[in-house]
Amino acid sequence: MRHPDGRPRQRHTAPPPDRDATFWLLRRGCDFGSLRSTLEGIREFRFGTQSWTSFPDWVGVFYPPKMPQAEALSFYGQVFDTVEVNATFHALPTDSTVRGWYERTGPDFSFALKCPRQVTHDVRLELPAAEAPMLELLRLAGLLEDKLRPLLVQLPPSFDRSAANRRSLAAFLDFVQEASSARMAIELRHPSWATPDVQNELALRNVAWVLTDGDQPNHRSVLYSADFTYVRWNRSGLPFSNWREIQHDRSADLDWWAATLREAPVETVFGYMSNEFAGHAPASLAMLKQRLQLPVSEAQELWQQRALF
Repeated sequence: MRHPDGRPRQRHTAPPPDRDATFWLLRRGCDFGSLRSTLEGIREFRFGTQSWTSFPDWVGVFYPPKMPQAEALSFYGQVFDTVEVNATFHALPTDSTVRGWYERTGPDFSFALKCPRQVTHDVRLELPAAEAPMLELLRLAGLLEDKLRPLLVQLPPSFDRSAANRRSLAAFLDFVQEASSARMAIELRHPSWATPDVQNELALRNVAWVLTDGDQPNHRSVLYSADFTYVRWNRSGLPFSNWREIQHDRSADLDWWAATLREAPVETVFGYMSNEFAGHAPASLAMLKQRLQLPVSEAQELWQQRALF
């Protein structure tokens, strides 16, 4: 199967999932075609970084020397086919900014938008306080049209599994799903959430549990609750001097993730790498792709092509 622009899709055949994972697919009521595809181990991998704006560290390493920051997204989109937008966590962009993202990327590119801090951290999903900013995010997300992929809902580590928080979470997820068809992935960082009961409740809504690697609770808690999964390689807690190069050997960790994702019982894997995983997110993703036998686009090979035009 090929992308709309003719490039081969980054798919990988993996062993079929285990019986427990298959049970969750059946509980969700997946249609036969989707279930058969998943059981055959055919899935799509879409990997990118957590933001494309690592300036100036990536200039002369990933981005061409002297490249203006305004051209970064267009260049990034030639190497990766997705990105996690962290900017929406801090402040919602203008319509023209979002339309610019759409226009500067190719037809198969996709964006994962992080929900505003006001929704997840300030009012902690409470309705009706969360309604207005969330509806505005959904309106902006709609401007991305076919390039919109999951919305990331990241809760603070203090958001535990209390009765009040369970009610807030359920009401919020229902509210968003009534207002939009956008898929959601939720990062619940308090360890009390990593249970089969929570997996079941998310599965009923086809909301993905976010798999994480990092110096945080729920590190590598593996739950599958949707027909896709969302992975974030976050802050490792290791010391770094810059974001220009790999500074720590994370080979064993990448081996673990490659083995885990090969067997993920989902149709699509969205994965977003932080610089703070090992020092330079693009290089870490290249290493992971090699382990999964996926094509790797080398950014520096595009430099000369760009110079010709």
